[in-house]
This record gives sequence, structure tokens and C-alpha cells, in this order.
Amino acid sequence: MSGVPSLEEVIGSFLETFPQGASGSEKEIPSLFLEFSELLFENPENTSNQVLISHLGGFELDEFLNFYLEDMFPDDPKIRTKGKDFLKKFRKFLEKKSLLNKEQEIEWKEFYKENEIR
Repeated sequence: MSGVPSLEEVIGSFLETFPQGASGSEKEIPSLFLEFSELLFENPENTSNQVLISHLGGFELDEFLNFYLEDMFPDDPKIRTKGKDFLKKFRKFLEKKSLLNKEQEIEWKEFYKENEIR
């Protein structure tokens, strides 16, 4: 990939790694992460702006895991665990593809430590 890929491209590639019979709920969290990120970085003045993977730091991960998911699914007691599972797999995918810059790696590592994601 040349340049920094969009989050949409990265999520699409990530979803392609799921086994054929993966459950819909397993694929739902990555889609929600994309939706959340698009809402967070929405710019009404420039609708062609794409969210890039480089836009995402520890703050965005924290907002997604600790606020967005719980607000969207208040009746699902396992939503935080599902979010953690997704973020764990997603980080491994990003590291394997070398898609995080050094600053992001540091921020993400700190976020994962603070939220006990192993």
C-alpha cells in the first residue's frame, strides 16, 4: 500500500482475514469501529475526507471501548469484552502489516496496558 491507508480499507482487509463461518456479531464490532471513527472525524465542510489509520490514537480507542460501545449496547453485558477481543485482534493485524507509526504504537501500547487487553 502506498501512503497511509484509509481506515475503511484497513477494516476491509481485516474482515477478509476472518474465517468463512465467522459469526455476524464478530464482524459487527469492526464495522462499529469504522462507523464510530467516521462520526468522530466527520467534517461537514469537507465530505471527501477519509479517516486514515494514522488518525487513531489512544484517545480514540478509549472513547470507542469505554463509551461508544457501552452507549450503543447498554443491555449487552459482554460488549466491553467483545470490544477488547476485537481491539486485540485488530492490533495484531496492524502490527503484522506494519500499519502503525511509532507514536501510535506507543499510545496504543499504553491504552492496551491501561485497559488490560493482552
